[in-house]
Amino acid sequence: MLSLEVIGQFAELLQLKTEWSQLLESSPEVTPFQLPAWLLTWWRHFGGSELHTFVFRNSSKLVGIIPCFRHEWEGKRQLTLLGSGISDYLEPAIGEAHHAEAMNVLAEFLRRDRDWDICNWQDLNVNTPLQLLTSGDEFTVSLQPDTDCAETIFRGGFGQWYERRPHGLRRNVRRYLERARSIGEPEFCVIREAEPELVEALIALHAARWQKRGESGMIARNCSALFLREVLASFAARDMLRFFILRFRGEVAAVIAAFPYRNALFSYLSAFDPQYEQLGFGRILLYYSLRHAFQLRYQSWNFLRGSEPYKFDWGARRIPKCRVIVTRNA
Repeated sequence: MLSLEVIGQFAELLQLKTEWSQLLESSPEVTPFQLPAWLLTWWRHFGGSELHTFVFRNSSKLVGIIPCFRHEWEGKRQLTLLGSGISDYLEPAIGEAHHAEAMNVLAEFLRRDRDWDICNWQDLNVNTPLQLLTSGDEFTVSLQPDTDCAETIFRGGFGQWYERRPHGLRRNVRRYLERARSIGEPEFCVIREAEPELVEALIALHAARWQKRGESGMIARNCSALFLREVLASFAARDMLRFFILRFRGEVAAVIAAFPYRNALFSYLSAFDPQYEQLGFGRILLYYSLRHAFQLRYQSWNFLRGSEPYKFDWGARRIPKCRVIVTRNA
């Protein structure tokens, strides 16, 4: 029978890092955003409330973890997943053989615990075991659609794949390249290190691009620059960072920060210099980056959250997501 422990101290959660990582290794649908390296860094920068993480054990073996924190939101005591807001996949790690039992144990705990009003768990897989929680006298469970992600699966060679892309996309990439080369040759490269020049270029160009639209952009809106610097360095130390760079006239004109994991590339942030918008460096860089991914035999390019049309021009398919909301009954 599974046991359930609630961890409320960050030091205790840190001690679970090795076991937690081992559990994720045996989980089939894991992304960089579910790793302790990402979530623990997130908590150090954004966690200002109280940890309330559910840990499931079979005897002494860790078989599940739902990394939550408790905070006041709209007058209610809410349990939220670590990583919420700036992470695109937050499915908790629960061993497949223990899905049903873990949810039964969790349901019993939630029935007895009076220190919460609502659980709002977002960015979950549509087959999340959390949907096995059932409504009762004490609480009500609702399953809601959440923002889709998008992913391009690579099949065959790049040339053949690229020929299947819309004619207008291929024409625009060609024209942008011709226009840029009439001024100077764009230089494409891939960097595995969190070089300060590239990190700062990503942050600055991202802000400049959105400011031109009259918006703040994700980094400024979430005050996540310090988090980004730390997590990029952490991922680089694990060989989990790729900067795709387009230089023009010696300067970084466009950049994509992506995370390679389990033979997929997760494109987390991109930015380009708005002064070169007419040269289409964002599309040119994506063209070079996808070609590079094909050449290195990655299996997919994950565009993460959002259903912007350009992603589907590049062959993406939708990945539906869901949100589980558990509300304590009055």
